[in-house]
Amino acid sequence: MNRRRPLPAAALSLTAALFLAGCGSGGDDTGKGSPAGGATASRETASPTAAPAPEMSLPADLKATFEDAEVSGDEAAALRDAENYARAILHGIAAQDPKAAPVHHYSVPGSKAEEYAEFQIEKHAEAGFTLTGERTHSRATAEPKADGVVVTFCSDETRIRGRSEEGDPITFFEPGDPKNVWFWTIDMVKSEKDEELWRAENTEVESGATEQCG
Repeated sequence: MNRRRPLPAAALSLTAALFLAGCGSGGDDTGKGSPAGGATASRETASPTAAPAPEMSLPADLKATFEDAEVSGDEAAALRDAENYARAILHGIAAQDPKAAPVHHYSVPGSKAEEYAEFQIEKHAEAGFTLTGERTHSRATAEPKADGVVVTFCSDETRIRGRSEEGDPITFFEPGDPKNVWFWTIDMVKSEKDEELWRAENTEVESGATEQCG
């Protein structure tokens, strides 16, 4: 039987702006089992000479799935690594480690995106809980801009639950609550050291995004 437990104010604030992550190499947490974790066949694969990404995985009871999007070229690569950035945050929360290697691999050092990721992980760790369930992502877009690509997508938190250190489930919002729907905007830029890697520079997440996400 699920018990609802009151959360500290810091923990509740998390649910207004979370972005979460899993394995980009084709584990159970990838969208539709595609090699890039939700990428369509039109997306480019990484060059064999590209620097290897840090290992990233999620617990068996936590998944992040991404709907396919028809993009190609730089836009596809930026979308792929925006998804990996999101998974990296989930990975960090599951590991209770804001300095987890994937978080810093997929975000620009010292950027607002890195700060956002660390904040989310730290607040979960301080509140003493991790996550369980499945987060689904849809309606992805990737639009070029002067110095990179702007990636947007929606996420549905309906099936995501918290789990305390004692193992008790924590319900954030009830099914049907519009706060379960989040809209992400991530500014992605190409890495200066690895031409195959795109990194998050800025992240904005809006909860209750029924207008953008329907």
